[in-house]
Amino acid sequence: MLPIVPVRQREDRDVRNGGGVTMRDQLLGDRYRLVRQLGEGGMGQVWEAQDETLGRPVAVKVISLLAGGGSRGDEARARFLREARITAQLQHPNIVTVHDLGETGAGNERVPFLVMELVRGEGLDTMSRRGAVTLAEAARWGALVSDALAEAHAAGIMHRDIKPSNILITPSGTVKVLDFGIARAADPYATADRLTQTGFIVGTPAYMAPEQARGFPEPRSDLYALGCLLFELITGQLPFQAPDTVGYLSAHLAQEPPTPSSVSTGVPSAWDDLVLRLLEKDPDQRYPNATDLSQALRHLDRTPEPAAGPAPPAGGATQPPSMTATAPLPPVTPTRRASSLLPRPDTAATHIPARRGRATRFVLPVCLWLLLLASLAGPKAIGVPVDLAVIWVFTAVLRPRSGSLTRGTGYAAVAAIAVQLVGFVIHYWDDFLYGVSVWWPHLMMIFPTIAAYCYRDVKTRRAASSSST
Repeated sequence: MLPIVPVRQREDRDVRNGGGVTMRDQLLGDRYRLVRQLGEGGMGQVWEAQDETLGRPVAVKVISLLAGGGSRGDEARARFLREARITAQLQHPNIVTVHDLGETGAGNERVPFLVMELVRGEGLDTMSRRGAVTLAEAARWGALVSDALAEAHAAGIMHRDIKPSNILITPSGTVKVLDFGIARAADPYATADRLTQTGFIVGTPAYMAPEQARGFPEPRSDLYALGCLLFELITGQLPFQAPDTVGYLSAHLAQEPPTPSSVSTGVPSAWDDLVLRLLEKDPDQRYPNATDLSQALRHLDRTPEPAAGPAPPAGGATQPPSMTATAPLPPVTPTRRASSLLPRPDTAATHIPARRGRATRFVLPVCLWLLLLASLAGPKAIGVPVDLAVIWVFTAVLRPRSGSLTRGTGYAAVAAIAVQLVGFVIHYWDDFLYGVSVWWPHLMMIFPTIAAYCYRDVKTRRAASSSST
């Protein structure tokens, strides 16, 4: 992976590839002319290029790691191109789009490359080093990264290398996630039955989930890495400190992470719960999927931020290199808040939920009153059908965000029906004894209906509790 590097630091360099030939102005695939290098790392280089067919700027990643190598290199390049075609199918607003891929050079000098949209923005690593990141920013950006992960996981694609330098923030505040599946695709030692063999680590050790460190990643491994990223954003340092790769991997496997609030003052307990859940060693103890995590982060984004924000970055942690395709943003002052990146809400629209809430206060008690009136009509008229209909209505409207008024009114309706049912059984006991085929079917429908409401209430409460943590 290659780091984000300001263009002004790279544009005058005489960059050469492994064969000693200057790459600037080269034409890749008879179409993409390299203009200036934006980054360099263990896998190769990332360039700003000009698509001479469509006349637009693009980003080109030259994977020099897979150059040469004889028959083994041919196999690795073929697998890279095959897997890159799969990841290129991802289409999402928060995922950098892959336009094209191919190879350049001949014989042992062949090198694969990817062509992507050129994103004008900055990596989270650069932004966090420049000043404190607010909790609102961390929540909003984390939710958008989770949206991108949800899209990829639904397509059967894992990222395997979530870290700040692979997350870009555009001038409009949009999040773009880079390099989906690239770490896996560029592994020259990968085989069909094993993630990797000795000599190559797929991912970045400082953000690597325990199961991924063992060589068996799963979608929730990306959530663990995002937990490390969020910990770093809100505290200014990684959850584990280590001098080398082995130290990081050992910490992820054996050490318990500290609470974010113990590292940086002003971090609410809700953030502690969310981040520590992401950093659970057992994947089953984390959020079940990226969609649930996105909902939890959006809930935190609506939580008021305390007066004392997180401490500035510690400055001692060195982030592993990453591969990106960016141009720099103008400097951002340390006092920048999340509101500067978000559009201002329509003030008239903000009153709509309040009006709906006040209407609900009247609608539900009226429903209960109509229920009681229907009960007076007796079961021989419309009592039982109305009872069933009302309970199902209350069951259908229950949501994780339903308040105590909605739930309490529903239980009041259930209680009224239960009292009516007991009185009915006592009053018409003889009819029950001699007319079982007429009455019991109606009554047997009420019992499971009441049970369904109670089950729905418990389920939505648990869903609300899960999203809040």
